Amino acid sequence: MTRLLLRYRRGLILSSTLLLSFVLMTLQVRSQSALADLTKHLLLTSVSPFLRIAAVSKAATVTLWNEYVDLRRVRLDNQRLREETRQLRTQVGELREMALETYRLIGLLELRNRVGSETVSAKVIGKDATNWFRTILIDRGANEGIQRHMTVVTAEGLVGRVVDVTALAARVQLITDPESTVGVLIQRSRVAGIAAGNQEGTVQIKYLPLMADVVIGDRVITSGMGGVFPKGIPLGRVLRSSRPTNGALFQETWVQPLANFSRLEEVLVLKQPPANDLPWGSGERLP
Repeated sequence: MTRLLLRYRRGLILSSTLLLSFVLMTLQVRSQSALADLTKHLLLTSVSPFLRIAAVSKAATVTLWNEYVDLRRVRLDNQRLREETRQLRTQVGELREMALETYRLIGLLELRNRVGSETVSAKVIGKDATNWFRTILIDRGANEGIQRHMTVVTAEGLVGRVVDVTALAARVQLITDPESTVGVLIQRSRVAGIAAGNQEGTVQIKYLPLMADVVIGDRVITSGMGGVFPKGIPLGRVLRSSRPTNGALFQETWVQPLANFSRLEEVLVLKQPPANDLPWGSGERLP
């Protein structure tokens, strides 16, 4: 019995309090005796702390719930804003890439209009990963009329020539390839030589006479000799030149190519050699 009373003591106290309140209210209605007033006062005094605690608990619960709901809403808003930021950054990156591609294609279009002969634009889809051969793979082949030995250029200058062709792709030998040779002229002094690639990925002009007029910064263009590359295509600028004192007959001259092979993405294939020298202008464009 005692265990039951202890177990349900809270319910019994509450039930007793409510019953007593009901009795006192009944007595108050029927009689305004001093006993009723005293009892009522005692009852209010004993019940008030519980009512106050209940009110405070309710207010705290409401406040906590509202804060939880607000915090959850803030989290959802933050997630939504982060996702929108990610999407906007992706769109900005795509738009920047489109703008750069458009700039490059405009350069090729301007070059095509200046050349005045039949050309094919192509995208670079692969690069040789070894140091023995320096070639690129483009996405145009025999189906587009591409053939071996056709000249490949960019708006900046000479890239190389086609060496292998399939129906849908072609391999281009770069002018920096050790097996590549190009007849060139020092544009200012009109001195002729042969530009050849090397293992370092640079270009060296061979067979320039020892006393030839060559200075750093001179522009180098194709000479048209050899029947492969049309005359007048910019190849690069003289990077350094020296005259050996060991009895050599030729200068040692190195050239910095104008085409940026590390960032090569689109090229132009000349299907037919132009009738006149190619009008490249300065041969250089902003990156």
